[in-house]
Amino acid sequence: MSQNNKNSKPLTLRGLLIIAVIIIIVSFVRYGGCGSNLFDFGPNLEKVRRKMKQELKEKYGEEFVVGRIGTRKSLDETFYQARIYPKSIVGTKKEKDDYYYASASVDKLPLGRLGDVGDSYALVNLKSDIEDALHPKIESIFGKRFLSKAEAHYKKREPGNETFWGYKVNSYKAVKDSISKDPENRMVELTLYLYIFDRIDNQQEKEKRRQDIFEFVQYLKEEGLFRYLEMGVIFIDERVLAPSYDKYKDKMYDYKWETKDIKGETIELPPDSFRIEMSKQLQSEIDTMSDKQLIENINGIRKCELEYEGINQYNSQYISNIYSKGKIKIRYSSWLNNGYKPKDFEEINNVEFTKVLDYIYLN
Repeated sequence: MSQNNKNSKPLTLRGLLIIAVIIIIVSFVRYGGCGSNLFDFGPNLEKVRRKMKQELKEKYGEEFVVGRIGTRKSLDETFYQARIYPKSIVGTKKEKDDYYYASASVDKLPLGRLGDVGDSYALVNLKSDIEDALHPKIESIFGKRFLSKAEAHYKKREPGNETFWGYKVNSYKAVKDSISKDPENRMVELTLYLYIFDRIDNQQEKEKRRQDIFEFVQYLKEEGLFRYLEMGVIFIDERVLAPSYDKYKDKMYDYKWETKDIKGETIELPPDSFRIEMSKQLQSEIDTMSDKQLIENINGIRKCELEYEGINQYNSQYISNIYSKGKIKIRYSSWLNNGYKPKDFEEINNVEFTKVLDYIYLN
């Protein structure tokens, strides 16, 4: 045994704890917990923020909020990434809605240098642009009690090539102009959801809504938006807009839910007694509200709240799904192998409704 080892003392518990903490901190700073996210605590972050703000303003003509900056690693490349959104939405309901957020990134180069700024805000701009363009027609057909939500991707390919590649385009007008020049090799892939806050109470109303959807599909064809379209028209019970809805939503989890077999599916719902009470109380509140109040409440709902886990899950009564042949070909080709026959929606009977099984109200 060497002299150094003879004189060394065993580590105390306190010493072991200090070493463990140091190892954890170093690992976290270096690897970000799991190796995909890194965090840079140096002054370089403000340099990154300034560069992103400057280049985004030059590109889009408006100021952006740049936050949550960190570093990420992909293969052997390290880059800064941030969450961005335009300063103009600060103070509005859009500010806390990730539907309007995008990301920006810039390569981290040697000697503290930074690469060019890349971003995904063009995708936010495009989908918002398309929504704004469709808004008047949606309102004229379905009425004012609606919200829309879209995802849009502009793609093109070289003539004779089967593969479409995505490109960032900042406006719907630019997309339309490009497609009009070469419709075979240019396209916009659109996913659109319409949330209609008006339940369907009888067969006559269902047929009226079938006609509305059919008319809107024909309009989308005229606009060149049907070719690669996936659309869901979701009818939301307007009782979700009642003042006491949040109270009842919280209260329903106090009960032991019952298992029900609905159309061969196993569904769990609150007891019928609670559902009846909730349905009657919220309906009585809706009956006293004006159209203006209802529309104000609709417009207060953020896009992110329209997710299935949000107001969509228990308040959706019916949904009508529309898929174009082009969309099925590029996104759901396996359906064709399983015998699915795409519809062209030339006939109104092609528009079908599906009852949502989680619908919570008992009229």
